[in-house]
Amino acid sequence: MLKIGYALLMLAGACVVGFVGYHVVRILIMAPGIHPFFKAAILVAVIGVVLVLAGLVRERRKEERDAPGNDGSD
Repeated sequence: MLKIGYALLMLAGACVVGFVGYHVVRILIMAPGIHPFFKAAILVAVIGVVLVLAGLVRERRKEERDAPGNDGSD
């Protein structure tokens, strides 16, 4: 039950982030005062940041999964 709730919460968060991201990209593309080169550079930079964050999360999960269990005997 807890896993289902967590999955639904993550899905809702992803939907909100996607909705906001869509509108930010749309506003950026429609902005008449920004040169097309800068529009492309900003979009590429945002994609790079998203990929770096996704890679960090993936590595963190891999480290947690591969770490030996702590049995409490320090």
